[in-house]
Amino acid sequence: MFEHFGEADELRKRRAVKIAVVAVLLLGGFFLARFLLLPPVPSHRGDGTFQDESWFSGPLPIRGYSVTMPELDLGSPHELEYRLADLPNIGLPCGVYLGIRDHDNGLWRDTKKFDGKLRLELLDSRSLQVVDVSGRLGDFIWWGSRDQHGLYQMDRSFFTPDSNEGYRIRLTYTPDPRLARYKGFVYLWSGGTK
Repeated sequence: MFEHFGEADELRKRRAVKIAVVAVLLLGGFFLARFLLLPPVPSHRGDGTFQDESWFSGPLPIRGYSVTMPELDLGSPHELEYRLADLPNIGLPCGVYLGIRDHDNGLWRDTKKFDGKLRLELLDSRSLQVVDVSGRLGDFIWWGSRDQHGLYQMDRSFFTPDSNEGYRIRLTYTPDPRLARYKGFVYLWSGGTK
């Protein structure tokens, strides 16, 4: 009779070990599959802060990244230049934007009325224009969420990065007085959005 209990304990131990091994294999397989399906996007070299923006939409991997330049005061005129190289090509277009922080959600009222001027140029290592957008701030498309906007022009703000190329971004900005208390920044975005 006691031998029977010993066999039952041994069977329970074996079953627990098998379950633990299967759980470890499944969990390891899940993380390996995630890494293989969505490997990290390599960073660029140069100005700006790189962020891997990749994520999963259910089982589907969505790759993406951003490069954000330092903030600037939108109440003052600016002529700035940034340098970057080794931009990853993840198979999706990359956009060049002027970002605006809007913490009080005060800019959504009527973006078409904004004066001020903006020019964003992206030049390759031979000084050939890859992106060249310019115009009144109100003529740009204002994309974004409640607390941040990205200004761009359809079909003109986008390019396919060459990871072997060096780029310069030139910003020329003339303010609209209504933006005096806001901060902005140049940024690049490639990939899907959450």
